[in-house]
Amino acid sequence: MERRVQKLIFSLMMTIFLPLFAQDVSQERMVRFSLWASTESYPGVDEPNPEGLSLPIKKIKEISPLILSGMVYGWKFEYVPYDKARGVAEFFEFTPVQELNEDELSRIKYAKPWIEDSILNCWVEFRRSDAQVHIFKGWESVLHPRIQGVGYAKLSEGFDGIQAACAESLKMAVRNYERKWIKTKPKEISGTVLIKEPPKIGVDAGRYKITLDFFMETDRIVEYKTF
Repeated sequence: MERRVQKLIFSLMMTIFLPLFAQDVSQERMVRFSLWASTESYPGVDEPNPEGLSLPIKKIKEISPLILSGMVYGWKFEYVPYDKARGVAEFFEFTPVQELNEDELSRIKYAKPWIEDSILNCWVEFRRSDAQVHIFKGWESVLHPRIQGVGYAKLSEGFDGIQAACAESLKMAVRNYERKWIKTKPKEISGTVLIKEPPKIGVDAGRYKITLDFFMETDRIVEYKTF
């Protein structure tokens, strides 16, 4: 009898929570991820208020378009691997495929803010248009490699730090892919990526730590002609 009751409770829980879970993990229509900014530079702030939290809110609003551009349209990158024998310095650069326009920026929602341990947190939500859903489905349906990278940057660098950590995360993802699947070190590799899952943004040893998962499309691989 007790076992039957447990099964019934489990069944009810699955009925209630599975639809919510499915909505939470699906990024097809509604993009949703959490962002945070420290309030430690603004003493006396214990709860949300427009004046005391104006700068942390500004930080969050500066960061979100960069990440959303990578989730909605993607980022283009160019990577020149370090080569000691040839005297080649490492170079990496990424840019949004398309930046969000004014209408798209106005559609970003900042939901359910809360403060914990001097950190202002909130959910960033963005509803994709039909055209943007088509872009996502296009990436999802093709057998693009799935790559992941982790990037770090100083907390003191603020928005520039987040951008640097995103760049390092993407660079590490591309470098790991290149080392695993490309037989000889290329002179240059360029391509396009789309962030396929919500970013994981945390702190590690006083630094931003950003983990990003991508779909990747290689545009060009330039090989060395001779040693």
